[in-house]
Amino acid sequence: MTEINERDHLDQLLSNAAILVAAEKDNSEESIAKKSLEEQLAQRLHRLSVSNEQQEQDNYNGEFIEKGNEKQAFVQKCLDLLVAIQGSLLSVIENEQEHTEREYIGVRDLRLVHTLLQVIISWGIYPYFLPGVGVPLSKRIKSGYTNHELLSQQDQSSSPSPAACTKEGIIQLFNTTSALVDLISKTHKVSQSKNYTTVGSILLARHLPDLFAGLLQLAYAPVPKSTMTTPNKATVMPTDPSMFLAAAAKSTQTQNHGLARAERDKCARMFAWLFERADVHRCMESLMLLLGTSPLHPVPAWLRNICGRFLSKILLRSNGVTAIIEFTVGDVENVSLGQLEKVSKLILAVPQQMPSVESYYTVIGPQLLALLKDNISGPKARVSTRQVVTFIIGRMITTHTDLTKSLIVEKIIGPLVDSWDQVRENMEEDSIDVISEDGIEQLLNILHQMMVGGEPSPVVIQAFLGHAVNPLYHLYDFTVKSKSGLRETVLDILVTYFRIMSPSEILRDLKAIILSKRDLAGARQSYFAAGPSGGVVLRMSKHMRPLAGNQLPIEPEVMIEFIQKTNSPDICGDFFLFLLNEYTSLQTLSADPRLMLLMLQLIMGMQDKLGTEILSKPEQILAFANNVVTGFVDRLEEAKNTQNKKKSSGSSTTVDIMNIVSEEDREAMDNMPTEDDIENDLESLIMAINLLRAVMHENEELSPRASQSLESSVAPLKQLESYRIQELHEPVHELMLAITSYLSAQKLSGKSKKNKEGKEEGSEQKFLEAMRALQDDLLPVRAHGIGILRDLVLAKDPLVSSGQALDNVLDIFVRLVQDEDSYIYLNAIKGLSALTDIHGNEIIKKLGEIYADEKESLDNRLRVGEALLQTVQRSGDALSLYVGALVKPLEKVLSRRQVDKHLRVSALSILSTACQTCPMALKGFMQPLTNWVLNILEFEKEPEIRRGNNMYAFHPNMFIMHS
Repeated sequence: MTEINERDHLDQLLSNAAILVAAEKDNSEESIAKKSLEEQLAQRLHRLSVSNEQQEQDNYNGEFIEKGNEKQAFVQKCLDLLVAIQGSLLSVIENEQEHTEREYIGVRDLRLVHTLLQVIISWGIYPYFLPGVGVPLSKRIKSGYTNHELLSQQDQSSSPSPAACTKEGIIQLFNTTSALVDLISKTHKVSQSKNYTTVGSILLARHLPDLFAGLLQLAYAPVPKSTMTTPNKATVMPTDPSMFLAAAAKSTQTQNHGLARAERDKCARMFAWLFERADVHRCMESLMLLLGTSPLHPVPAWLRNICGRFLSKILLRSNGVTAIIEFTVGDVENVSLGQLEKVSKLILAVPQQMPSVESYYTVIGPQLLALLKDNISGPKARVSTRQVVTFIIGRMITTHTDLTKSLIVEKIIGPLVDSWDQVRENMEEDSIDVISEDGIEQLLNILHQMMVGGEPSPVVIQAFLGHAVNPLYHLYDFTVKSKSGLRETVLDILVTYFRIMSPSEILRDLKAIILSKRDLAGARQSYFAAGPSGGVVLRMSKHMRPLAGNQLPIEPEVMIEFIQKTNSPDICGDFFLFLLNEYTSLQTLSADPRLMLLMLQLIMGMQDKLGTEILSKPEQILAFANNVVTGFVDRLEEAKNTQNKKKSSGSSTTVDIMNIVSEEDREAMDNMPTEDDIENDLESLIMAINLLRAVMHENEELSPRASQSLESSVAPLKQLESYRIQELHEPVHELMLAITSYLSAQKLSGKSKKNKEGKEEGSEQKFLEAMRALQDDLLPVRAHGIGILRDLVLAKDPLVSSGQALDNVLDIFVRLVQDEDSYIYLNAIKGLSALTDIHGNEIIKKLGEIYADEKESLDNRLRVGEALLQTVQRSGDALSLYVGALVKPLEKVLSRRQVDKHLRVSALSILSTACQTCPMALKGFMQPLTNWVLNILEFEKEPEIRRGNNMYAFHPNMFIMHS
């Protein structure tokens, strides 16, 4: 057949299609409204069977068509005509000598083909679908050129036709669906047909869900109940040959009802063939339509499972992730959070056919990585894809951190981290570029997207930058010095990391940057340099690059500016305290001078640029103040040890003239602080003490970390107090009282409150009120606190009756005794007396230790003695219970001739009062006491002591004891 004849044949077939679907009305034809649908179908079939001349004369009533089969015959004729049109069209396309872009099917003809397909799908396929299979017809047919007279009378009910469960219906569905798939198959065999509109291309574009539904039902749907051979519980065993024959006939009928196994396998192969060759987006759309979204159209479980399985197969393809993302978000500029959640759940759900999460992530990981790199920059980059990929990778890191690190994170950040610390030997060239300009830029863009464009998750940020902070900061240092355009990008990445990570992790990274031995020694081969196009490259040198002269590994001003740009008071304060502590500790060691210089410049620079902003939190202020106090005490100890060493060396009888002072001693003495240095540090020390006091005054409650800092400051403050520096006596005394009171209240409030009685709760409130009052600056308020505490002691309250609580109360009263104001220390003496009245030997023993301690100040010992004196006066006959604990410290004081005369007079006064109060209590100590009196009268030259001794010796009760 020639090309002209082929085109004529195609035109003839299209004309027949117009007659069949009544695209053109015949004026001689009776009104359609007066005829039933079956009559219309029969007349149109008849018109195709006779010539055009006979059509005018014939008055055919469709008698040759079996009654009731008009629709089936009409569908079959439409199908045959469609197959013929497709065959003729493919023949024209295949034999065309010169192909042009002009279509072989015009608009009118295209409408005819669409109508034929709608008839075949609506009457030849959908009536045989099971419930829930396919897209409801009411939601499908919306074409403007559909022959409504032909299709408006079809049954639109959602209930399936009974034919769906019959053998004839299943065979009809199989034949129709197979014929349509065969149309598509023939189209694929003609390579030139892909450039033109054909029946096969229309089927793939518009009716793929219908073909999928038919093939899936034929291949995977369970056998209908009417076709299943279910054993009957009431079955009677055959008793004669006729019953055996009847059972065999029934079994044969059941097996022939439906498709054979080979035909079901053929349908499965046809579906797989369509699934592999159809456009991936159309496949996804078709399967999603078959899954359904309306509760009025429930999808059967078997169809839901098989659709999900093939959707997973799309995801497992080489470009499956790309297809899923493009299908779900398309070209949307900004994807909503709900869409991101849905897409991530769809992609991260492990398909059933995958054995494990590891195997599945191995498939999608490289695809996500490629998508991220392709869409991070450039003209073809898509914002929506970048957003979705970033979100999905973040979720992967959160759920399976180690696995995602190995598959994605290390592929991104690994080259930078590995090259930065790499050492290469036997390099042929003097230097090579390890990472190019484009590589550095792409890396920064990816990190910036993950840090700024993704979820602000510490887990995600730690995964990407946990080991890359050091090289990234050196890159930032280089970009600042070279004024590179990448500076802002690197800064955003680092600032985001420093704001989200915990202070301890940030301080660890800053320490690693400052204390890097390789950078300080200039033993690094890798370094950042300017690229040939104005960018930045990571270059590796053949030889190490030592630092020259006073050159530092990083610029202190850049570091300070970077710390300032983080806008984090925690980072500033913690880093400053680290520098102070590290610099102080390095002074006593033979540290690297370049490191000392770097730290000194950082400390001075932060003080100049940040000022009071450095320390803004109580914890930081307390840590700084503790550092100052501890440093001052250490310097005092060093000075004291130096003086003792000089004295011991000066008193030595043997002198080595050749080596009077060793080299070690000379170096130690050169590093020892002088008295002038200590006096210069006194102002800083007073400032630190005032800072401690201010923090406690302005914060009623401190964090556990701050309380721990306060507790650690007690030991150096006590040591400082023992030096008895006049300028520090009062501020240190007040601070120690405040800290002791606060820590006592803090420990009490931190105790468990299980099953406490109301009385105990009231005692706690009183104790806390007393502690808060003792920290007040007003004297009456502090005196009120002393009174509350004394009342608790006298009431024998369990809170202050034993253990650490009793020691804390005693310590508080002893400190209050040292107060300069008589109103305070007199009340404190009464409190100590109350303690001795209630707790007797235990408190007198502790007070006696303070009274006899030569390290305590004289004023403090005298006031403790006054408390002992009041105790003796109020004890009466009960003094005999405490006399053993009382006499021992008095004996120590009186036995030392170098003790101040006022303290010895105080001891004699206490003994005299004891003789007056209860002479019998001292009966066991008469002999040593008498010897003391006689010796003092004979040898003591101080008139105050002799007078005090006379008061004791000539006390009336003494004569009673002598007699």
